Amino acid sequence: MKASILAMTAALLVAAPFTYAGTNGERTHGPCFNVQIQNERNNHSSVRQNCEMNFSRTVQAGHYNRAETIQNGRINDNKVRQYQYGSYRTPDR
Repeated sequence: MKASILAMTAALLVAAPFTYAGTNGERTHGPCFNVQIQNERNNHSSVRQNCEMNFSRTVQAGHYNRAETIQNGRINDNKVRQYQYGSYRTPDR
């Protein structure tokens, strides 16, 4: 699993210079891109895109992961990968 996280992180970092992550209302024409990589204990992603073409990629690795994406456009493409780690408690017997 660590290898897949590292590979995906490397791929997204290579693509990051070509992305545009705008705030709500900043851009409404052409393609909009958003890439987020989060590797903390608590991860939260909130993406709003309102362009003709919207593309969003989010990778989260943590104990608590939450992602919300809202896209309004002619073409909307969103992918979220979440990996959970941390202490797991077994029920007392």
